[in-house]
Formats: sequence, structure tokens, C-alpha cells
Amino acid sequence: MKFSLLFLIMLVSVSMNAQQTTGTASRADSKRMTDAELLKLSPEGVTVIPDIAYRDGNEAWKLDLAMPKKHGEKRYPVIVYIHGGGWTQGDKRGQGIQTTLDYATKGFVSVSVNYRLNEDKFACVEDVKCAIRWLRANAEKYQIDPDCIGAAGNSAGAHLALLLAICPSSAGMEGNGPYQEFSSMVQSAHCSSTPTKPRFGRGKGSGKDITKIHAMSYVSHDVPPLSFIHGTADTRKAPVSQLDEFVQALRDAGVKDINYQRYDDGTGHGAYVAHLKESRRSREEFFVRTLME
Repeated sequence: MKFSLLFLIMLVSVSMNAQQTTGTASRADSKRMTDAELLKLSPEGVTVIPDIAYRDGNEAWKLDLAMPKKHGEKRYPVIVYIHGGGWTQGDKRGQGIQTTLDYATKGFVSVSVNYRLNEDKFACVEDVKCAIRWLRANAEKYQIDPDCIGAAGNSAGAHLALLLAICPSSAGMEGNGPYQEFSSMVQSAHCSSTPTKPRFGRGKGSGKDITKIHAMSYVSHDVPPLSFIHGTADTRKAPVSQLDEFVQALRDAGVKDINYQRYDDGTGHGAYVAHLKESRRSREEFFVRTLME
């Protein structure tokens, strides 16, 4: 009996360690939308290509891509959506996937990307950067304008989208993925409920410079257009005071194109969803202006 109990404990421990190593445990355990279900959501006039590997070696390194069927020689701007979930859960086909696909009806190539679900967060940043490099490496194949790529996300996804806009290759956050000859930076980012100073969990990230995942490390006058949505009641998950400080630092540095919508209505970390009609409209208008005009 004691041996059986000990064996069971060891088995659970090995399983948990394996899940942490792959970075896909929470995604595998969720009720994930199938490819067939995704294709059923495809809007008229849109081609949806599911589960494209932007790097080999991990099931997390995949993206879904939607593009207009009628394209001729035209190159399209790109919107890359990055899901939230505290960097440790979530999936590219979660809430909002229909809105993401619909961008392809409006003249964009629309992408939803997965990444390793990892508490140390460095892996998450490296993965989304690799996905952007992959897009540029395959720009001709998917008729992408490599100079017009935007990123969007909520919560943890907003943090990753923001770093794509402000974190240069010189920061050493590119990882060891392919396509290093291409830039991983985007030309604009729309971020809601954005953690600007995320922390590591206890025992995670030992020996790493945590400031490399902090937005304040990349304040510069040449930051591209940014748009933020945040609730003033968000004081724990993504403290509004930290975003206030970051936005002010950008303005002090001379950055002109910053949109900051603060909701003082108690919606807190759920500000984007609480004001969904308005926030969706403002996000679309922002990307049309920064990527198309």
C-alpha cells in the first residue's frame, strides 16, 4: 500500500514537471477549438489556415492565419493577436477569435498566435518575437507588408504585444529561434489591462534580469504608436499606477502617438470586455490609422 502511494506521488510529480517543461499543459487540458470548428467560423471571402508552425519542436509554436481570398498583387498589413491568461494558460482560439478572423474581411492578414505557457515569461516574449520574424520571412508567401505589422492583446497578451513594439533586438530577448535576420518589432500595438512590471513566481527566473520584461526599460522617443485601455480599479493584476508612470515617461520622452483610455467605473482588469463595443471599435480604428493610412 505504501509502495503504491509512493509510486502515485512520483507519477504525479513527473507529470507536473513534464507539463512545465513543454509549456503546453494548460492548453492541452482545455476544451480547445478544433480546426474544423475554426474553419466553420471563417467569414465569407476569407481563407483561414490553421496551425501553421512558426518554429519546429514544440506544439506551442503555432499560429492561425486568416487572409482575404481575392488579393492579386496587393500586400496586406498584419494584425497579430496574442491571448492572455497570466502567461500560463489560454489559447489562440479563445474568446475573441471571431473578431480576429473578421479583420481579414477589412483588408488585413489576421494572425492569432500561441506561445509556451511559462511562468518565467522570458520564453513567452521569445516566442512571440519569433512569430513576428516568421511573418516577415514568409511575407511574400502570404502577401504581407513587412513594414505594417501591429500587435494586440489583453492582460498578459497586452504585455507581450507591448514588448513587440518597444523591445529591440539589442535587449537580448530574441531567444534561439530561427529567422534572426528579420526584425521582431511591430509598427503599432493596442494593449488592454497591460501589466508593465510583471513579476516572476516564487522560485522562477532565478539569475535573470527581470527588468528586461518591464516596459519602463524601453522608454524612448522613437516608440511606435501605442493605444492603451485600462480600468482605474485595476490595482493588483496590472496596477494602473504602473501604466500611468510608463505613459507619462513616454510623453516626457517626446512620444506623440499614445492613446490612453482610462475607465473610472470599477471595471478593473476587465475594462476591455466591460466596454466591448467601444473598445473593439477603437482598436479597429487605431490599426486602420497606424497600419493602412
